[in-house]
Amino acid sequence: MDGETTVRIGEAYVSGALTALDDGARMRLFYELLAEVVESVGLRAYLPQRVTDPVVATQLEPRAVYDIDRAHVTSARVVVAYAGIPSFGVGIEVELAREHAVPVVLVVERERTVSRLLLGNPAVVDVVRFADLDGLRRGLAAALARIAAAAPGAALPVVSDDVVVQRFLASLEQARHLPDGEIAALLRIGELDGEAALTIRDAVATGRLFGAGLRDLVGRYALRGADLGVFVLRDVLERPLAEVARAVGLDARATRKRLENARSRVGLAADAPGADIAQWLVTELIAPPTRALQLHLFSGGRDAA
Repeated sequence: MDGETTVRIGEAYVSGALTALDDGARMRLFYELLAEVVESVGLRAYLPQRVTDPVVATQLEPRAVYDIDRAHVTSARVVVAYAGIPSFGVGIEVELAREHAVPVVLVVERERTVSRLLLGNPAVVDVVRFADLDGLRRGLAAALARIAAAAPGAALPVVSDDVVVQRFLASLEQARHLPDGEIAALLRIGELDGEAALTIRDAVATGRLFGAGLRDLVGRYALRGADLGVFVLRDVLERPLAEVARAVGLDARATRKRLENARSRVGLAADAPGADIAQWLVTELIAPPTRALQLHLFSGGRDAA
């Protein structure tokens, strides 16, 4: 698809069987292919295998897995579900999508039989049957484009300051705390250790970064390593750039580049002003209001000097 027809409508949850697979490595590669297709049309792919995989993330309790994946399904713009292997998890995710008015696109090989109960779920708006990978790419991209065309405009509305505050207050109780074991697991998945990881753990413990915010950075936005550390230390904790560079073991120039990469990955401009970053943290990441946002709100929306 060219630049004029690129779809930008939010997150796509890529659903597929992960438990007790005969060829788990091959299926995980297939789900990565689905993620490539949805990202090629402007969606941000979320793959459970990157965060709650039953083989890799064995330390996560079942309830934590449910809470993480449910949060992403219910906030997704679309669910892309592979229906070629019967799966309790896929069925639950499709039903969660129906309950929250999230459209579902099923993908399945032409010769496979799919449960009529799944096919009949009102959330299923399209079924992409394919004989080869090229056909899958074309069919899935077209289905996602149809969903975007049916949406009442792809641009995100401007969020007013009072709505920012309401969302923040509503998110406090469920977003603030996560079990210590899950925080440790998220940092391992995020490939972060050393001083930066210790600083982030302390930020979660003291409430400067909500556990759910860390979960989103690692899972939804797939931030890893230095990109994750630099973004949290600089944009969430508002640490000086020199201090951030020391914590992640990079020079100032490399640190700035990492910060630009991380901002781009979460949908922010590389040179985004502090107020824009701060509002994004509250409305999209679920993070406490930073000093920049507080100044923005109390100045009536005017940028602080």
